[in-house]
Amino acid sequence: MTPTKRTFAFTTVDFAAIGINTFLAVMHFVFASDTTNLSLGLGFLAANGLTLAFAAADERGYIRQGTVLHFLRLFHVQALYAPYFMRVIALSQLVWGGQSFDSFFYRMEEAVFGTQLAIVVPETFGHLRALNELIFFAYFAFYALLCLPGWVLYLKRRYREAERALFTITASFGLLYIWYVFFPVHGPKYYIDELHARWYSDLDGYLFSWLMRTIFADANLAGAAVPSSHVAISTIATILVGRSVPRLLLAFVPITAVLYVSTVYIYAHYAVDVLLGIAVVPLLLAASGALHTALSRRAGAYAHPTADAQTAADERSRTAS
Repeated sequence: MTPTKRTFAFTTVDFAAIGINTFLAVMHFVFASDTTNLSLGLGFLAANGLTLAFAAADERGYIRQGTVLHFLRLFHVQALYAPYFMRVIALSQLVWGGQSFDSFFYRMEEAVFGTQLAIVVPETFGHLRALNELIFFAYFAFYALLCLPGWVLYLKRRYREAERALFTITASFGLLYIWYVFFPVHGPKYYIDELHARWYSDLDGYLFSWLMRTIFADANLAGAAVPSSHVAISTIATILVGRSVPRLLLAFVPITAVLYVSTVYIYAHYAVDVLLGIAVVPLLLAASGALHTALSRRAGAYAHPTADAQTAADERSRTAS
């Protein structure tokens, strides 16, 4: 039997990116009466085109491991994390007409903690500028935390592990994105009038305080509060680092701990969102692990043989050293 000619050398991350892009494209087409949504839907399909172009170039041997192009080929999906998140929020508002489930979690907060910590915590400590700066820094550091597990492994030439770490984070994000579209919670800074009126005017600081307040000034962030993706993904990133590059835990653990506090301190989340963000981590790890196993088999049929051989050689070299 003549073997089937391959056109693309797919990775598991490619499948995850294509899945997220296709889901968001379809959802935007549902609301395509707004031409902006039609354009955005086509944009997400175009993002699939970029992924396919990378996979086609990889199959033809145009991408060598360890090069800048190879890094972009693997990690280009990370450039879409922010657009994904913003459009998921917009879609949740379209699906539900701007309504949310905040009242349930507002009452849960009262039942669990006896108060609204998103009000009490900044009122108590918001006059401490150095603390505000640390809080905003930790919230900003989330973007580094979610990238570093894959990047560090890549720089160590542990390419398969880098792909696995990137897939785990990307797939976990994807599962959360789907949840947020159909289960919107806006968060205390939108639901509690007192906090919406403040809008960070009470949290002065320095560089990172100014940076995050500037970003929040025009951002539409009402709709992806429960569970907290900052908490869930930073926890997953910390677990991944602990498994593969444990020395980095000295940085990851304290930053992640402060990040937990920051989500409530800057009234982006109810405290119960933090607890739920931690609680869903085992579910996300299990789901992403199962997906990776299933997609690895499919990706293996499309893997570039030269790349596989080089990866195996790298793994043998690392083991020997």
